[in-house]
Amino acid sequence: MLTLYQKIACIIGFSAIFLVVSSNILVNYEQTIQAKPGKDKPGKGQGKDNPGKGQGKNKNDNARDNQPKVEPKVEPKVEPNKIQVETDIYNGFAFDTDGNNVSKSFNFAAAGDFGCTSNTRKTVENMKKNDPELVLPLGDLSYQKSANCWFDMMSPLKNKIFITLGYHDVNDGQAKLDQFVKSFELDKPYYSFDYGKVHFLVMASESPFVNGSDQYNFVKQDLEETTNKKDVNWIIVTSYKPFYSSPSKHTGEKELRSVYHPLFEKHGVDLVLHAHNHNYQRTYPISFNLNDGSEPIVKHNFTTDYNNHTGGTIFAIVGTGGESFYPLDGT
Repeated sequence: MLTLYQKIACIIGFSAIFLVVSSNILVNYEQTIQAKPGKDKPGKGQGKDNPGKGQGKNKNDNARDNQPKVEPKVEPKVEPNKIQVETDIYNGFAFDTDGNNVSKSFNFAAAGDFGCTSNTRKTVENMKKNDPELVLPLGDLSYQKSANCWFDMMSPLKNKIFITLGYHDVNDGQAKLDQFVKSFELDKPYYSFDYGKVHFLVMASESPFVNGSDQYNFVKQDLEETTNKKDVNWIIVTSYKPFYSSPSKHTGEKELRSVYHPLFEKHGVDLVLHAHNHNYQRTYPISFNLNDGSEPIVKHNFTTDYNNHTGGTIFAIVGTGGESFYPLDGT
C-alpha cells in the first residue's frame, strides 16, 4: 500500500461515509452494517484540515447562514442506445431547495458503486437511519440497462440527493443516462452548489476534462469564484474516478490528477470524494508532486483534529455502496 495512505482496516461490512460539517470541524461518523463473512470492511473516516483559504473565511463562523442554492453548470456525448429499454422518470428526486433552513452544522452521506443488491438496501437503510441533510452518490449507481431499481431503493432519501455520474451511468446506454439527467433535472453532468458555508463541486470524469475543455473551464472558473467568497469555509469535490489509489482493481487516474490536483491545491480544496474501486481508502492531507505525480507530498500524517492544521487536500475512495468489495493488494 502506498505510504501516503493511512492503514486501512478491511473486511466485513457495507457502509457509507457520514460527515458532520460545522463551523470549525468536519468529523466523520463511519457506520458499518455487517455483510457476509469474508467481505471487506471499510476503514474509519476522518476529520478536516483547515485549507487556509482567502481572507475572511473564518471556520468559526456559523456553517449554515446561507440558504442552499443549486447552480447546475456539460453534457456527455454518448452514442444513442440501439436497444429500447423501459425506463421511468422519477419526479421529486432533485434536491428540494425550498424551505431548507441551514443551521450551525449539518451532515451528509456519500458512497458510490451501489448496484441493486441486498447490500445496497442495507446501505440505504444505514443512510436513512443517520438522517443526513445531503446524500452524495459518487457514481456507478446502476449496473443495469435501467436505473429503475436504484431509484426505487433510494426513494427514502429523495429530495436530498446530488448525483455524480460514473462509468456505468454514462456508458450503458442513452436511455439510462437520460433517466438520470431528467430525474435530477441536470443541464450538465458537472455542476456546483453551496450548502451553508460549504461549497460542493461535482465533476464528471466520464466527460472530457482536459485543460481547455468545457468542464475544465467550468471547474477553474467555479473555484476562482468560490475562493473569493467570504462566506465559504469548506470546498468539497466529487469525482467518480480516483486521482490516487492503493493497489486495487483500478489504478489512480494520472491525467485527472495532473490536471486538477494542482488546481485544487491552488484554490484550497479540502476534500475530494471518489468511487470506482469497491473499497474504502483515504489519504493524509497531500499536495501535488511536480516531480512525480504518482507520489504526492504528505503535508501532515495525523488522523484527527484536521481543523487545527493547514495545507493539503484529503482524497477518499468510498466505493462501498453495495457492490462486492475489491481487495487491497498492497502491504
